Amino acid sequence: MNTRSKLEAKELEQLERLIRETPIEIDLVNSTMNKYESSRYTKQSESSRTSKMRQRVMMITATAAMIFSFLFVTSLISPTMAATIKQVPVLSSIFKLAGDLGLQTADEKGLSTKLNASVTHDDFTLNVSEVVFDGTRVSIGIERPHKEDEKETLSDRISNIELFINGNPINSFGGENSMNGIFLNPGKDNDSAIIEFVDERNQGGRPFPEQFDLTLSTTITGIQDPLIIDIPVKNKIEDFVTLQPNVSRDYDNIRFTVKKLELTPITTNLTTQIDLIDNSNFTQSPTAKYMGVDFFDDQGNKLKLINGNGWNATGGSYQIMDYRFHPFESIPKTITLKPYVQLYEDNQMGVYQLDENGEPKIQYIPELEVTLPINSQK
Repeated sequence: MNTRSKLEAKELEQLERLIRETPIEIDLVNSTMNKYESSRYTKQSESSRTSKMRQRVMMITATAAMIFSFLFVTSLISPTMAATIKQVPVLSSIFKLAGDLGLQTADEKGLSTKLNASVTHDDFTLNVSEVVFDGTRVSIGIERPHKEDEKETLSDRISNIELFINGNPINSFGGENSMNGIFLNPGKDNDSAIIEFVDERNQGGRPFPEQFDLTLSTTITGIQDPLIIDIPVKNKIEDFVTLQPNVSRDYDNIRFTVKKLELTPITTNLTTQIDLIDNSNFTQSPTAKYMGVDFFDDQGNKLKLINGNGWNATGGSYQIMDYRFHPFESIPKTITLKPYVQLYEDNQMGVYQLDENGEPKIQYIPELEVTLPINSQK
């Protein structure tokens, strides 16, 4: 064996030892060495061939070692660390972290539509990442790129929102004195928000189509032109329950009626009507005007209120309300509705009485309480 062969053999031995000592689970030694050995005895120029092949083997081996070492180390991450990584906001959807159980369910069960729509004006970019519609409410996840020097939240920067369904303003779907029913809710952080709007089909309006093209026009403070984005919207909900009990309870001058109950995996929608029995002016009755409803399942768990909107004719003696609550995790056998009035400071209408936790005090009206069986028929 000549000096060159001895040198190459020594280098190969070192290379083999280096490869074997690499702490990965996949063995690259045999395939790498066999390929290298066979190539050494070809009739090509041994000098240039050996040098190039040695460099190539070392490069491939080093790259593979880094890749598989990363995979090996990643597999050792603890479940706690893995859960923490999953909760990093930048890796999760707005719906997932927004605190709305229905939107979390939509994201987890694939009931929302993922989008990648954006528009930019004057160095401000608005993104629409997700939208969901369950027949009762439409929720749109919006966000902006993060900037370290940005002090105002995205919600603070939004001064006006206009929505169009198939080119028609949403108030054209509302009834008389339509209030549009647009809500701007917190997102997962200061750079995100959720725009939500509801139809008024239970208040004299028209239902939204099951599928439509939505145009979102958003005005941002400091930017002259509105940011306009087109969004496809589709109702993906097939599993829902609708009940129309029309059950009434009377107390004093008030008749409380449960008109409709709609249960989807995303929203629990309650429609009620309050009538003044003596046909007096609704706006002159503080008890009726400031009445709310708490919603309980058969285990006594109270559903979280999302939002609500109501309608009453000017000078009329009744009001129709739609309340939207978080969904049930499973449909209960019965539900209980407990109407209440908010308590205000004496002679200071609009100033709530507060409890020890700083929450507004309420007083239930037992005479108006309603318990209903839930029939799962659609």
